[in-house]
Amino acid sequence: MSGAGRSDCAAALEKLYDFLDGELPDASNREIAGHLERCRACWPQFNFERVFLDRLAAVGECPDPCPELANRIRALLDEQAS
Repeated sequence: MSGAGRSDCAAALEKLYDFLDGELPDASNREIAGHLERCRACWPQFNFERVFLDRLAAVGECPDPCPELANRIRALLDEQAS
């Protein structure tokens, strides 16, 4: 764990997605960044999640389905509801 206890790791990993999304307050952001710089145990998880989110963003949004497909799905859902 290289200078960090298990509770520090748990706290850092619990906030990992908020950290990666830039949604943490500055103080928490610095705390998590510092932990990740020091902790060899958490780095692989952080790196995996970062790469995953980067690739997901690179794919972009899914296009809207064609109207025919959307209508077929609605019809099937209506059948199941009846």
